Amino acid sequence: MMAAQSRQTKVLVTLLVSIVICTIILNTLGHNPPSAGAFCLSQYYRLVPVEKLIRSREVEHPGYWKWIEIYYDEGGSDGLLLSGIDSGIEKLDSQSGVSNQEDMDCHFIICNGRIGLDGQIKSTEKWKKQLPVTRTPDNNMRSAWQNEQTIYICIVTNSNTPQPTNFQIKRADVLVEELCREFNVKSESILYPNNGRY
Repeated sequence: MMAAQSRQTKVLVTLLVSIVICTIILNTLGHNPPSAGAFCLSQYYRLVPVEKLIRSREVEHPGYWKWIEIYYDEGGSDGLLLSGIDSGIEKLDSQSGVSNQEDMDCHFIICNGRIGLDGQIKSTEKWKKQLPVTRTPDNNMRSAWQNEQTIYICIVTNSNTPQPTNFQIKRADVLVEELCREFNVKSESILYPNNGRY
């Protein structure tokens, strides 16, 4: 009986000592998250949920959106976007949507880490007001009414690495999945860059 109590006491003391040591180590390290790899949970929790992003101020018309097109846009050295987006955007604001958005040629922007947080999705005024985008599609196979019913998603890339980050791909997949679910867009109506999958 005495040996059992002695053993329980040793286990309890060892447990308390290990908790104190771990607490000291964690406080010494501070609140620095682990370095971001292909997927960093600490960065993920700072991002706005996709479900919240796809809500708009305007009444959404069921069945209006029939296509989703994803395309790349290179970020310039000063943080500006290069193609049609540059006329409507100065810089991405980390707290809200995109500034000066009236002329944006997309509904959503997926940031690359240099512009916004890596994988951060920003909705534009066109999406919030449920307005069509007047962007010339990469493939001219679709008619004007199809272009008008297309949700455009811009993935910002770097000029030296024109491919999206793994985090951008994961967030794009989540966004596309949620848009398809919410607006009943068929998987064959999703157009990826270069007629492929990222």
